[in-house]
Amino acid sequence: MDSNSNLILTCGNCGTKNRVPEKKTDGVAKCGKCRSILPEPGEGAAVEESLRLRCGKCYTKNRVPRGKLGKAPKCGKCGELLSVKDILTGQPVLVSDTNFDESVLQSPLPVLMYSWAPWCSGCKTTTPIIHDFAFDAKGKVRVGKLNVDTNPLLSSRFNIMSVPFLHIFDGGQMKDSLPGGMPKHQLMMKMAPYL
Repeated sequence: MDSNSNLILTCGNCGTKNRVPEKKTDGVAKCGKCRSILPEPGEGAAVEESLRLRCGKCYTKNRVPRGKLGKAPKCGKCGELLSVKDILTGQPVLVSDTNFDESVLQSPLPVLMYSWAPWCSGCKTTTPIIHDFAFDAKGKVRVGKLNVDTNPLLSSRFNIMSVPFLHIFDGGQMKDSLPGGMPKHQLMMKMAPYL
C-alpha cells in the first residue's frame, strides 16, 4: 500500500492514531479501537493536552487533561484531590514561612524557588528572567518567589547567605540548589529532568 495515499487521523475520543486512505469509498471513517467517527482531515480535532500533576499526599504523577482541571481531579493511586490552584497563571507564586509546605513541598508541579531581596542589584536583572520563565513554563513548572528579608525562617532553613539563589523541589524534596541567576534556556534545561 502506498504511504502517500493514506492520512493519519487522531481519534478525538480515545486518542488512537488511525491510518485512513485519502479516498475513502463510503465517506465516513471510524476509529479502529473505539469505533467513533473520525474528524475530517483539517478539522484539527486532536487529543487535548494533558498536564502531569503530582499528588501532594503520595507524590504519584497523574495525567490530567486541561479541560478537566476545573472538575476536581483526583489522584489515581490514593484518591486524594489534586491541587490545581495557580498552576496556569504564568506568574510566580509568593512563598513565605507560612505557606511554604502548601506552595512548594505539596505542589502538583516541580518548583523553581527564586530567593531574592529588594536591596539586591543582581536580583533586579534576574527577576524579569524569572517572570518570563514562569510565563513560558506555566502548567509544567511552578515558580515561587521568596523574599529572604521578610522570611527569615526559610532563609536560615536553606542556609541562604547570598541572593539571588535558586532551589529546585520535586516530590516534596529539594533536588538542587543553584547560586546566582542564569538565562531562561538554562533554567529550562535544569528543570527538564523533573518534568
